Amino acid sequence: MCTRLHITLKSLKSSAHNIKQLDQILTQTITTGLLHTTPIWNCILRAYSKTPKPIKAILIYNHYSQSNSMIPDNFTFPSLLKACTSLNSFPKGKELHAHIIKVGLDCDVYVQNSLIHFYGSTGCIDDARFVFDKMSQRDITSWNSLLGTYNSNSVLRIEALVLFKEMICDGVGVDAITLVIILSALAEVRWVEYGSAVHGYMIKVGLFSKLNLENSLLGMYVKFGKMNAAMRLFDEMSSRRDVVSYTILINRPKRPSEALELFKKMENETVKPDETTLVSVLVACASLSNLQYGRLVHRLILRNDMRHDVFVGTALIDMYCKCGSLDEAMVTFYKMVDRDVFTWTTAIEGLANYGCVDEALKLFNQMENHGINPNEVTFVSVLTACRQSGLVDEGCFLLNKMVKIYNIQPKVEHFGCLVDLLSRAGMVHQAKEFIKTMPPGERLVAYKTLLGACISYSKINLGLEVADELIRLGSENLAVCILLSNLYALAGKWSKVEETRRQMKKLVW
Repeated sequence: MCTRLHITLKSLKSSAHNIKQLDQILTQTITTGLLHTTPIWNCILRAYSKTPKPIKAILIYNHYSQSNSMIPDNFTFPSLLKACTSLNSFPKGKELHAHIIKVGLDCDVYVQNSLIHFYGSTGCIDDARFVFDKMSQRDITSWNSLLGTYNSNSVLRIEALVLFKEMICDGVGVDAITLVIILSALAEVRWVEYGSAVHGYMIKVGLFSKLNLENSLLGMYVKFGKMNAAMRLFDEMSSRRDVVSYTILINRPKRPSEALELFKKMENETVKPDETTLVSVLVACASLSNLQYGRLVHRLILRNDMRHDVFVGTALIDMYCKCGSLDEAMVTFYKMVDRDVFTWTTAIEGLANYGCVDEALKLFNQMENHGINPNEVTFVSVLTACRQSGLVDEGCFLLNKMVKIYNIQPKVEHFGCLVDLLSRAGMVHQAKEFIKTMPPGERLVAYKTLLGACISYSKINLGLEVADELIRLGSENLAVCILLSNLYALAGKWSKVEETRRQMKKLVW
């Protein structure tokens, strides 16, 4: 029996199992009676909690706990709480908490830490804090679990910094996980002075040379915009730099040329890029319209047989579209095995921007036929296509479909496309009536578009009405003033022209 128990435990702990293998092991443990030993039971529950179907761990626990044939211990509940976290099942977690109290394990630090993590992961921060405050003894994991809970909530990140300060003052001590959480929080709240102090503390306690901490520091300095400090740290890391270190620096939209230089350096140091790196480099190529480098990256992906997921594929399509090679973009699109809504939208947008209106609308229909629901950006793309070709009926039909079929509420971009479509078709009065149906907060951009159309089509009376609406809405930016000045000049209202130009000078100075 002992030998069989040892073999089963070793099998469960040795490697990850799929559901079918676990079901076979479960059947074997039931028929041999081994399941009635707590270590085996715990191993089974832990294994199921890590699978895509963690509900099975809960069901097994429910079955055996109701028959009182098993006695849970402090290793039982952490696995079950992990399953509840994966399922995002707050009610079942609360039920387990009640069981924990019932069996007298609510004072066990291992179980309490699991409860804090569960409540934090399900967004029940007050419950997590309640468990933490009730603990008579806490270890570093207890503090880290609550820190992670605060850091996961954008409103409460400051609380993480307060808790960290409390840890230092109470002499609790910190570990690498603590510092990674704090650096992540600091990067989001942009607290530069605090970040520098934490950097100094890391050096003081001798935790500075750990790669995950250095990468977290690097990310923090990049978020702060302190590029000199970031580059100094990057250079100090030298041979320790990994793909994460490079990707943090490459993923900076405002510095695309530097991103490409860093990618070259990364290749020279034989650091293999991952999907995130490749997407960032392709975005840099797109923003620089550097088709040659984009092709080199594509060849690198194919030559090295790198994992070519949907994000990389979509980034390649976007890069080719923005670099002026629509044919290569569409070849890449049709070669992709898996495509999501963003992939389809990027291809449709590319076709629309190149004036391939029929192809864009056909691709939109293909997308629907493939069972992919378009999002609000997809509709901006197809409405843009309609606008460019003056397809008024098609544009109105698509906007109606967006609201009625897909329950997407139009935003200023959608309204703007339709107003521009009507205006370009010379249907300025219909455009004005349509604007009246729009939410008040989104009429400003639409009226600006309509005013431009009124000037183009010399619809002076309507233009004056629109101008009054813009003034009533309180628009005082330079673009609106230029439009108003042009309209008043067209209408011969020179006193209004002078008044508007005085306003323009005030805005400039």
